[in-house]
Amino acid sequence: MGHAIWDWKSGKGRREAVDAEKWLQHTDEILEQLVGIGDELCRFLTLPTSSRSYHRMLKSGRKKAAGIVEVAYRLLDSLYTQRIIKLSLQTEKVKSFGLSGTEVSRIRQYERFIGEAVEILRTIKMYRTPQALRSFGRIFTLVLPAFYAPAFAQLALDLHSLAMGISFAVLTPLVLTALFESMQVMEDPFVGWVSLDGIDVNEELEILSFHQLIR
Repeated sequence: MGHAIWDWKSGKGRREAVDAEKWLQHTDEILEQLVGIGDELCRFLTLPTSSRSYHRMLKSGRKKAAGIVEVAYRLLDSLYTQRIIKLSLQTEKVKSFGLSGTEVSRIRQYERFIGEAVEILRTIKMYRTPQALRSFGRIFTLVLPAFYAPAFAQLALDLHSLAMGISFAVLTPLVLTALFESMQVMEDPFVGWVSLDGIDVNEELEILSFHQLIR
């Protein structure tokens, strides 16, 4: 918006500093970079997860993770380094037209806000629960319920109901396993097609942004 509609008094003002055709070309270049950032950010956030156990322990998993990480960092380099630099160069162009240093500084601040938002999303996407904690959760939910067998047997004796003891013996590991798997799915919130509580990145960064641009 700053590149598109801001006016300034120094340098005879935006409308006299450059003709309408060149200004339209300038704003189109800005819009191109912003749309590119949104598109590549959408592709980055919807990449598969590459930090599960088999991505570290198995040869096939390491190969798959290497491919995903390579694509991820290429996308990050494009949207966070190259495109932000191009936005900064466009700001320098506006500065040469006559935009004051204080207004340029404000635009630089907005560029920094974009970078900070991208960094937060990158952290959420790429950093998972520590491997030690995940291993403990897996062992706790899958192995330890077997040691509860005497408690279930005692419950059946106390209630004089074998069915009740068996029911608790089945439900306890089932609930713990479901809870553990739910945690695994929710580690990456950018998978709206996997979890009902996930974020639909395509809708957030493509459809809604497109309608806002039309307006």
